[in-house]
Amino acid sequence: MPINNRTIPSLSSLILFEASARLGTLTSAANELCVSPTAVSKQIKQLESFLNTKLFIRKKTGLELTQKGQIYLKSVSQALTLLAEESQKMDDKVSPLPLNLEIGTCFSHFWLIPHLDDFRDKYPDIMLNISINNERNMSEVKSDEYDVAFYYSSLKTSSKNNFLLFNERMLLVCSPSFLTKRPECQNLDNIWQQPLLGLKDAPDFWENWRTWAAHTGINYQEPLNQIQMEDQIAVVHAAQNGLGIALAWDWHIKDLITEGSLVALTPPIECNNNAFFLTRTENANQYSSESFINWVMELVANQNHSKV
Repeated sequence: MPINNRTIPSLSSLILFEASARLGTLTSAANELCVSPTAVSKQIKQLESFLNTKLFIRKKTGLELTQKGQIYLKSVSQALTLLAEESQKMDDKVSPLPLNLEIGTCFSHFWLIPHLDDFRDKYPDIMLNISINNERNMSEVKSDEYDVAFYYSSLKTSSKNNFLLFNERMLLVCSPSFLTKRPECQNLDNIWQQPLLGLKDAPDFWENWRTWAAHTGINYQEPLNQIQMEDQIAVVHAAQNGLGIALAWDWHIKDLITEGSLVALTPPIECNNNAFFLTRTENANQYSSESFINWVMELVANQNHSKV
């Protein structure tokens, strides 16, 4: 069936529309695409005239999509992404380069590896090289060290190449057998007398038992019986084996609670200081890095939606 070209707006107007909607202002879209704000405004007006509908509500603070604009943006974004991916695949000189991932052991163990088969099914042409780094300092980074990195940092971290994955929510967990043996552990007034599990030599800006107490309004005391371990995987594993109460991030132990190897002693608390991010370098292969990041963000969004 032939395509009715008269119903298809110009590609440049669609690109400018997507950028304006994503960035929220005509000026930002103009800067990203290296054109003038006047040119962007003119193209958007022509697109609205072509479609015979209003896509944006112009406000002093920026642009707001109309209801039809929101629907159209989703379709335009999907179409442009498909065009970009398929166009890149057509170049015989270019194939998806191996994607160099730098991630922490927790992200690898608790989140990435359990879902990685889904990524391979969707992107069989992208090879992943995974390196473990638990001490990534984003203020001291060289762009040739990785393509995409996972890191833990202040919520104030700001960059166009940073993507927020998990807000920091912490809770207390233990094994069902530990709870049966020590039912009094549910009373937080006695928490410092219980066997606790913690991290040894953790960075100062990480949340810990002391800061958790401050967040929950409980007076901190030096634990009478605490086992300290090198990493959070060991802490969670020890909790699963009934050695004590662990302070854990919710995204670490969600599946373990669902399967029944851990039980939650407290609801998650919002720490509001730090968060977990993905970031990519400027020179990362666009197809490979965007495919991976979009896959992660979509999966995280689906998981968050399932909680509602």
